[in-house]
Amino acid sequence: MSTVVADELRDLLLAQRVLPPAEVEKAEQEAQADGNDLETTLRKKRLLTDTNFAAIRAIGAGVQFCNLSDFIPCLRNAGIVTEELARRHVMFPLFDLDGVITLIMENPNDLAGIEQVRRSSRKEVDVCVASRGDIIGVIERAYGASKYLQQSTAIEPVAGDDEFGASDETQPVIRLVDNLVQEAARQGASDIHIEPGEQELRIRIRVDGVLREVAAPPLGLARAIVSRIKVISKLDISKSRSPQDGAFHYRGADVDVVLRVSILPSVFGEAVVLRLLRNASESISMRELGMPSNVLERFQAVVTNAHGMILVSGPTGSGKSTTLYAAMKSVASPQKNVIAIEDPVEYRTSSIRQVQVNPEANLTFASGLRSILRQDPDVIMVGEIRDGETAQIAVQAALTGHLVLSTVHTNDSIGAISRLRELGVAPFLISSSLLGVLAQRLCRRICPDCKGSDTVPKPLIRAVGLDPENLGFQPMRGKGCRRCVGTGYMGRVGVYEFFELNEKFAEMIVRLEPSESIRALARNNGMTFLVDDGVAKIRAGLTTVEEVARVAGKA
Repeated sequence: MSTVVADELRDLLLAQRVLPPAEVEKAEQEAQADGNDLETTLRKKRLLTDTNFAAIRAIGAGVQFCNLSDFIPCLRNAGIVTEELARRHVMFPLFDLDGVITLIMENPNDLAGIEQVRRSSRKEVDVCVASRGDIIGVIERAYGASKYLQQSTAIEPVAGDDEFGASDETQPVIRLVDNLVQEAARQGASDIHIEPGEQELRIRIRVDGVLREVAAPPLGLARAIVSRIKVISKLDISKSRSPQDGAFHYRGADVDVVLRVSILPSVFGEAVVLRLLRNASESISMRELGMPSNVLERFQAVVTNAHGMILVSGPTGSGKSTTLYAAMKSVASPQKNVIAIEDPVEYRTSSIRQVQVNPEANLTFASGLRSILRQDPDVIMVGEIRDGETAQIAVQAALTGHLVLSTVHTNDSIGAISRLRELGVAPFLISSSLLGVLAQRLCRRICPDCKGSDTVPKPLIRAVGLDPENLGFQPMRGKGCRRCVGTGYMGRVGVYEFFELNEKFAEMIVRLEPSESIRALARNNGMTFLVDDGVAKIRAGLTTVEEVARVAGKA
């Protein structure tokens, strides 16, 4: 990687007051003693980040610095520069407007790369500078995701399309939808968003809980794509002004996935969200969830109770259903009758009887739960307690010899008590039926291939309850590589807290004491909270300070 020459770098650091003069002089002396250049020494001492050096290069070259987090690059610009050229010169065309290409580069003095883009595009080139990691991230997303578009241009027979009446004219759209699903599944996405706009079609996939833009076809194909999805989901292709929900099963060369479809009319056309559902529950055990040992032991012990209610709390997409299925799997046996009612049934398994909520047939959580109680169950899983009637029936079931597992949407475990009160459950019933509440969040896991030390802003460190002046460990983060598509993250790791009721807590609930008092007593009794487990995951090098602050921070 090219660097600013030592004298120029030193002068820029001092002129821009990036570092105190004493720090610059000390680093320069260390560089000379070690036989390194100044930039290498500054990186080694973690005094400056990639972003800092990119800004310094921009100042030195007299060009604009670009923080790519402030932009959503048009990934279709990948057609302007070849992948080989973009990778060799670490650059990407950010904009193509009015005959001028705005080119983000790591090295603004790379005249050969600039000239090649100018000759191939026959347009003027305006250069700006960004950090290497940010540019590589854009390159990975643009050229990796654009493959499904390139493959979609071939008009070839696709096995199994005859049942949908596909013609030669529809084959490119069929291929495009197939390749989009395959690409999303390959990247481990949970959702695909297809969003028509006024000028262009936008496609994003949610990977590890964060939306990531991918290359999209022309806006003119939007209606054909939506029609194709409606056909394979067996929805009404003539309805375009009302929402529709459906599902279809996709089998590809290396992909076998069920997709839940939601179509919503918007100002510029119908927007589609596809949820990718995998039967991952068959292989998930409680030990694979990543709970800290003290939480796992207590949660496992509570799940073995013959009766009572156990809740899992957290926002949508925090892994609550996965945890519930792992818990049910641990107690399911030929001697127990385990029944689940969900909306929708996301994981299909033969060891548990599963019921799908269907409001049109008057099968709601409440009515379904009443019917389940007449099926002689030992363990009941309710997908979500979202209304007072369901809450009352679930509590009564827990008090009459059944183990009830369910989810609630609350900020933390102790907040579930207030939620049950809001739904009309009497405090004495809560204290008598509730065994414990597990709260959880999912943080993105640092990519192991590009993991390195991180310099974290002090406010972010304080946001997770740590003292930036007395950390005692080195935070880590991913720098971005091909394996993690330039994000620095790969997969997710859970952070957990478990609130287990005892006689003292039960008395406080009956006396209607506030959540703050219960929380204070729980901490005094040694309970670890979400942010505490998050900090432990940071110390272990599994995730970043930024991720824990995002999902469980104090500020």
